[in-house]
Amino acid sequence: MIKGRRISILGDSISSYYGISNDATANATLIGNPAFYGRRFPLEKTYWMRLINAYDLTLCVNNSYSGGNLSGRDNPYSGVNRAAELSRDDGVTPEFIIVFMGLNDLGRGVDTAVFAADYETALKTVKGSYPDAAVCCVNLPDRDVRLKKRAEEFNEAILKAVLKMGDRFFVADLYESRLNGDFYYDNTLDGLHPDEDGMRIIADIIAEAIDCFSGK
Repeated sequence: MIKGRRISILGDSISSYYGISNDATANATLIGNPAFYGRRFPLEKTYWMRLINAYDLTLCVNNSYSGGNLSGRDNPYSGVNRAAELSRDDGVTPEFIIVFMGLNDLGRGVDTAVFAADYETALKTVKGSYPDAAVCCVNLPDRDVRLKKRAEEFNEAILKAVLKMGDRFFVADLYESRLNGDFYYDNTLDGLHPDEDGMRIIADIIAEAIDCFSGK
């Protein structure tokens, strides 16, 4: 069901890549998007390019904004607003979408109720704009014991929003995966941004969710 499809991504720094997530030739709204990853990090080692290669996907739009929150309806660069910008300016639309946001909201102490409402709004926008697309929502890893309770609350909000959207939406579960605690930290460049091994593990977890969704 996913193989060979056009993919778009709604993300933050973990999904960003200079020259792609700010590629205004794909979508003019991307022009100011800051990116964390770039030429010093092999493009093919990012989690999303691994998935593109594994499933013979075609990139439609990577709308990832380094440092961006999902929440913030007054902020045009928040995910809840960028969710409407996942198609190309030439009219090409995605058939598969990954939503991977929330770590910045969690780290900045965004209220769970605010995050929950904005996440649901973002998914409603995605569903309304791209009704035939399958949507994978990646939840938040258990990477910091100080944030564990709130991470669980955020992930519950993500799951509730996904369940409301219907059977074309599904979750890739980082929280209950092997990518947590010290293991998450050990597979990052700086305690937050995945290194090549961390990206591989994230890609594997999303691939497991895709295969389950596709009935493999």
